[in-house]
Amino acid sequence: MKITSGRFLPLLILMTILFGLSFIATKQALTGLGIFQVVFLRHVIALLPLSLILWRDKKLFYIAPRDRWTLLGLTFVEPVGYFIFETYGLRYTSPAMVSIIIATIPVFSLLFAYWLLNEKVHIIAFIGILLSLLGVYGVVTVQQKSVLAPLPLLGNLLAVGAAISAGFYNVLCRKLTQTYSPWTITFYQAVVAALFFLPLSIFEHLTDVALILNKSVLISILYLALGSSVLAYFLLNFTLRHLPTYKVAVFANLIPVVTVFASWMIYGEWLDPRQLLGTLVVILGVTLTYYRFATKKLKD
Repeated sequence: MKITSGRFLPLLILMTILFGLSFIATKQALTGLGIFQVVFLRHVIALLPLSLILWRDKKLFYIAPRDRWTLLGLTFVEPVGYFIFETYGLRYTSPAMVSIIIATIPVFSLLFAYWLLNEKVHIIAFIGILLSLLGVYGVVTVQQKSVLAPLPLLGNLLAVGAAISAGFYNVLCRKLTQTYSPWTITFYQAVVAALFFLPLSIFEHLTDVALILNKSVLISILYLALGSSVLAYFLLNFTLRHLPTYKVAVFANLIPVVTVFASWMIYGEWLDPRQLLGTLVVILGVTLTYYRFATKKLKD
């Protein structure tokens, strides 16, 4: 059965918007909570709707013994590893910079897919990805210290760790989504993350982090739980089930566009002309990559 890529485009765009806004929500949540507390709360809250969804068909809870270690490894790559890198990165650099670095996900997805899945990628798609990375480089290299980015170099390096984790996740997840529902994978991601970060969040509270649950922090946590951990991850897992890894991952290049615009609206943070040019190059790279393969499918 042939898959028409165009019909997944609205889902990929919605996923991109949801992930793009999550960086803003995380930065806001960190004003009242510790790093581990933010990650724990977003996943434990997400478990409620996910449990209700799976309860309607209890077969969705089942994972075959042969796949349990793979699923466990998947969850430790992301959300555990990814969110440690991403959330720490957001503490030291701005949401816009983290989101732009996250645009390197397609490169790592490409490498892992070639290594583990033997996926072939056309040279034009590869050029499109490299072009988008050139734009990312141009944006990051001109960053300076600010209130939102007290230690930009450290924060950016941590964001690279998040991008590597996400690239590996895309490949592992694609294998599992051929067998299991995206809801099943999303549910177990939330379970492992909640269990893993519970003791860390308690320790964090007992040491030096005081809870400040004001309105903006609560709204941010609810968005991270329902908009990102539930809906956005479901869309990611769903599209990975039907599309090649690189075609889903390349939409990470558009996440910075959403985050930069939202950061400007909320924090007044804007990019200088060189960074704006880099962002345009990122968009061009995504367009080149996706348009090439959409055209090929129509010809087929």
